Amino acid sequence: MFEEDDGFLIPQQWLRDHPELKSRGIKLELPLKPFCAWRTVDDGLKPQYAVKLVPPDSEEADIYEQLHQLGSTTPNHTLPCEVIHAKQPFLIMPCLVTVLDEPTCRRWGLLSLLDFFRQVIEGIELLHELHIAHLDMYAGQILIATEEHVAFHKDVEAGKIYIIDFDRSKRLEKGPGRQYAIDLPETCCKPPLGMTRFDPYSWDVYCTGILFDAVVKLIYSDRHIPWVARWYIGWLVGKERGCTTICRCRPSARRARQMLSFVHWAARVWERGAAFVSLICSLRKTQAGADWPRT
Repeated sequence: MFEEDDGFLIPQQWLRDHPELKSRGIKLELPLKPFCAWRTVDDGLKPQYAVKLVPPDSEEADIYEQLHQLGSTTPNHTLPCEVIHAKQPFLIMPCLVTVLDEPTCRRWGLLSLLDFFRQVIEGIELLHELHIAHLDMYAGQILIATEEHVAFHKDVEAGKIYIIDFDRSKRLEKGPGRQYAIDLPETCCKPPLGMTRFDPYSWDVYCTGILFDAVVKLIYSDRHIPWVARWYIGWLVGKERGCTTICRCRPSARRARQMLSFVHWAARVWERGAAFVSLICSLRKTQAGADWPRT
């Protein structure tokens, strides 16, 4: 059994008593990740927070501070948080919900699904433009803000997708298309072909494809998965050839976002066309009923 103060179920005493938590009335009671992340209890009456200790030798605090300096016009999907520099740096952030745990996401149609894809991909594209590789993308790293969250946290937007957890992320010298393979950290996503080295930017796109596949299979568990979603996911995952330098097995995040813009536009046109045809058919049936001879 874990002891109360061992940092597993609840944080150690120094963190529980930290002035930055006490000043906000934050009492951490539920573990999110063993020994490093906890949250407050949701009673529906006050803001809910998550607090995460930054692992030693991680670039997470520096990456968050860099990303939070970006202007509001950038497609930044990093969860707003405060970096607290203490004996071990920690993060204070709004406690949102993962996409897989948000009930409304289970009812997404094609356009909503494609918008979810877009938000994640543009978030990854921005990271890559800044020479940051996330390196551990999976469904648990993707959160969504609801109206209930916005009521307590004014710095999040309802319906917006947020990417979290940069403890395994790396800031690199070279950008996409120029960066050679690096040693992969321990990650949730299993590398193809048993690879241990990977182009970090291509790895993010691969993991994002696997992430999308998990989300789609859950959302469409009782419905037919749209073929365009299946195709797009397969394109992101690609056909790995075991590249050890610059990988060309799948699109860059930028190319993936550009293609998705076209796919989203085509899907909107298709749905509007289908709605128009349905309306015409309905009007014809109504007219046919009105013209039927009465006795």
